[in-house]
Amino acid sequence: MSELDPITINPSQCGGRPCVRGMRIRVKDVLDMLASGAKK
Repeated sequence: MSELDPITINPSQCGGRPCVRGMRIRVKDVLDMLASGAKK
């Protein structure tokens, strides 16, 4: 199992940007939240 398995890229979802599998949240949004100080 790869650490990238939970990440999907689907052209018809979120404008083709990488998303968390099964959700409509972009990977970029998660990284932005963590960078701004959000905790796990």
